[in-house]
Amino acid sequence: MLESMIATLVVSVGLLGVAGMQMVAMKGANHAFQQSTASDLMRGLLERMRSNSKGVYAENYNITGSANYNCSTPLAKDCEDGTTTCNAADLAKSDLHRTICGAGGLKSSLLSSSLSISCQGGAGTCATGIKFKINWNERLLGKEGGGGKTLPREISLNTVIAE
Repeated sequence: MLESMIATLVVSVGLLGVAGMQMVAMKGANHAFQQSTASDLMRGLLERMRSNSKGVYAENYNITGSANYNCSTPLAKDCEDGTTTCNAADLAKSDLHRTICGAGGLKSSLLSSSLSISCQGGAGTCATGIKFKINWNERLLGKEGGGGKTLPREISLNTVIAE
């Protein structure tokens, strides 16, 4: 009888350890998913910007923060329908709208997210490089996250887009 009680105690302690490791794994997976989402959104926009270098050098992609970006206002031109003729500025507006508001975009994927894009050396210097930054709040899981606490996160990239 004593041996079975000790065995039950040992198994219980082991199961508590496994439960704790499960929580740590969930936190890591949540953080990795959000980091990957932000990285994928940035990569997708960067590829679209590389195909519209005129829009980049004209600073049509520059945005100081998308937190107040109005997704309910439709674009004047739908550059993705394949029939509308769009200039570099129209294409930049469409790309930003898709990244911020589209399915799987910033507003639907990351909590309190914001996108900033600017020329590295200030206005008129996009030839020297572009600065990207995505900020969001990550919900804390587990005991420290009780009550809906969040932790600010950021991913940034500096790059040059050839003309």
